[in-house]
Amino acid sequence: MPNATATALMVPESGVGSVLKMSAALFFILGMLLLAYYFMRRLNIGGVFPGARKGTLEIVERLPLSPRQNITVVRYRNKELVVGVTHDKITLLHAGDEGYAKTDSDFAGYLDKENSGTSDS
Repeated sequence: MPNATATALMVPESGVGSVLKMSAALFFILGMLLLAYYFMRRLNIGGVFPGARKGTLEIVERLPLSPRQNITVVRYRNKELVVGVTHDKITLLHAGDEGYAKTDSDFAGYLDKENSGTSDS
């Protein structure tokens, strides 16, 4: 005949204790999901999948200077704008027709285009 302690260990837990444990685990998981969502929004991770957005406005690059200040390169209709963003305002720093070169051949083409303009000399 088995003793009473061995039988008590084999019976699954039921009642208020198991409901509390399950609820605590559920709230912990929900809290972790909300925390991950907050940090993803805060750091702008996973905002738009590549190719999913077909609009004319695109953030190319962002350089944070402080928690509330950054320099952002924005592409709008094949024109890149460099803007300074602060808590109070957005300031246009530079407007260019094309972005910076990603490879040496792009850079050479960019230089050729810049040098082919009219010269005053």
